[in-house]
Amino acid sequence: MRIHIDALQCEGHGMCAATAPDLYDLNDDGFATPTDFEVPPGSESSAESGAMACPMGAIKVQH
Repeated sequence: MRIHIDALQCEGHGMCAATAPDLYDLNDDGFATPTDFEVPPGSESSAESGAMACPMGAIKVQH
């Protein structure tokens, strides 16, 4: 499973990091980074939760 974050859609609400801080990091400006990463085994549920928490729909889960 991979995560892709559309940097143009991300508005820096930080809901992904608030929901799944073990997976989603924010840069100094509050935007999610990195924008593409592999989800570690066992963290799939957190990845999905963080993606669903994004009010902009900027996070895509790729299975």
